[in-house]
Amino acid sequence: MNPNLFVAGVPKAGTTSLFHYLALHPDVFPSSRKEPGFFHPFKIKDMDANLDAYKKFFTGHSGQRYAIEATPGYFYGGKETANAINKYSPKSKVIIVLRNPVERVFSFYKYKKSLGHIDGNLNFESYIDECKKQTGPIEKETYDFWAMVGGKYAKLLSEWHEVFGERMKVCFFDDMVKDEPKFIEEICNWLDLDKKQIDDGKTKVQNKSMIYRSKGLQRMATSFDHMFSGVWYYLPWLKWPFSGLYNLVNAKPHNETLSDTLRAELTEYYQEDMHKTRDFLKERQIENLPGWLSN
Repeated sequence: MNPNLFVAGVPKAGTTSLFHYLALHPDVFPSSRKEPGFFHPFKIKDMDANLDAYKKFFTGHSGQRYAIEATPGYFYGGKETANAINKYSPKSKVIIVLRNPVERVFSFYKYKKSLGHIDGNLNFESYIDECKKQTGPIEKETYDFWAMVGGKYAKLLSEWHEVFGERMKVCFFDDMVKDEPKFIEEICNWLDLDKKQIDDGKTKVQNKSMIYRSKGLQRMATSFDHMFSGVWYYLPWLKWPFSGLYNLVNAKPHNETLSDTLRAELTEYYQEDMHKTRDFLKERQIENLPGWLSN
């Protein structure tokens, strides 16, 4: 079966937690890797060559109503990615989770720093200075510093909606944080699934950004994580003891804070796009907007 449920965006908006939560439902079959990336704007030109490998991520499907995968970078592919998904899986549904773009870019910075993808000595202000240099389309070589542009949602939302229409659901990270079970229940209602069939006791926040003392040990841990990815996706609670022990040994919280000055600058940068995003959502009767969109 081709996947027919995609969590397509946006990065650092709780998509990993959402994927794992929905995967606990007996009528949802998760991909063996959370982010296959088959339709990612970096990889879309190689889709035909990678099709067989992509199908293997769904080996074992046994009649569940939904086969789900979650690659939040899909959102940035806009109409090209949306059309490719729709052609491959014509009746599929798409979930996009939005987050305050100021908070999202700061979270993305912390995440990339925790992975060692950017210089560990780079502070957030310097990171934003680098991001300001990225004004063109998304590219693999500059993706780590494309996060600032990636917080502009309005045009991309319009492109996705043009392809998927009512098969696209827009959600908000704020609602997930405030009441995750209720957030999932609303998505289940949209999917015509019974939320009561999900065991809330088996859920846990995923993908929290940390700073690692040893990059070598972090690389080993990442390899271990990938090796057992199939196990984690079917039985995510088995991973928790390993994660807890590892974080105790090699991790520490990321304590850098976002200054008021930089927050104000970023808010101003996103202001026009937030207005356009709000208008787009209201035109489609999407109400109960979070504070960053309703002000």
